[in-house]
Amino acid sequence: MKIYFDEQDVANAICVYAADLEGIRPESVQIEFLFNEDDGVSCEVSANHRNLIYFEQQISDAIGFYLEEIHRFSSYAMEIIIGFDEEDGITSEISFVYS
Repeated sequence: MKIYFDEQDVANAICVYAADLEGIRPESVQIEFLFNEDDGVSCEVSANHRNLIYFEQQISDAIGFYLEEIHRFSSYAMEIIIGFDEEDGITSEISFVYS
């Protein structure tokens, strides 16, 4: 099974993840996506008067957390790929591996 996240889905996952870490509401988190050829996908996260940079690993962690906490998927069975497209922006493809 595969799930595809568009940029809004990825943003929602990051907001829920950052809010959980900071002990605030997801609506209080602000993010801005960044992409460059050398570093790939990242985002600036502003939460609880703190500014952080999330790179692909933290974004992947956020998506895993979101799917586990909100939708009750097992994050141990996920393979998460972060991507960038000129038209679609930041995307993610999540594959589930069950043995």
